[in-house]
Amino acid sequence: MWEILDKIKPGEIVLIKYSPTVNPTRIIHDIIKWTKSREYQTLITDMYNILDLHLRRMKMEGVDIELLKSVKIIEIGRHKPPMGNVIKFIPVDRELLALLAEYREVYEEVVSKHFTIILLLGLERYMLFKNEVMPFASVLERFLGDTRRIAIYFVNKDVLTDISPNPSPLLEELATTIIELQKDIKKIKLTVNKALNPELEGYEECY
Repeated sequence: MWEILDKIKPGEIVLIKYSPTVNPTRIIHDIIKWTKSREYQTLITDMYNILDLHLRRMKMEGVDIELLKSVKIIEIGRHKPPMGNVIKFIPVDRELLALLAEYREVYEEVVSKHFTIILLLGLERYMLFKNEVMPFASVLERFLGDTRRIAIYFVNKDVLTDISPNPSPLLEELATTIIELQKDIKKIKLTVNKALNPELEGYEECY
């Protein structure tokens, strides 16, 4: 995974798609390790409290969660996460424009200080529950090309198919790099299906 991350360019949006049978928790943890090793900062934008699920999985799997203490978190959800450095809590029932204004203020403060890797979790949950596919996709477009950060979106692709209209084509068009996670016996197979950096096109790795 680190070889892929080293070839992602500032300003990109990376879409990581996975099915319900694939657990992306260790990959999320590995990205945070990579970020720390490169002396970047990590900002997790967590929607509908899916970070809670990943934290519980990390504990069950014996993964070192001390690493997450340095991670900044913006929670757009029902409640604050039970742990972590939550720098902003935004109730998920806010209107989209009000939510964006609150988020943007904190986002600008973070990315203006140091190069940032942004992990967006729970995007598909927001689109499913709020039924705001087109407006939210338009919001995401505004962040493309901001070279102060790299954004990585983790999405459950099966949940996307239950949303009308299906946001997959919009997200895939927006993303500059697309990575698909597939189960491969006891491992996870990573395949780069789209890449801004031609060196990554078609790259595969078992994790």
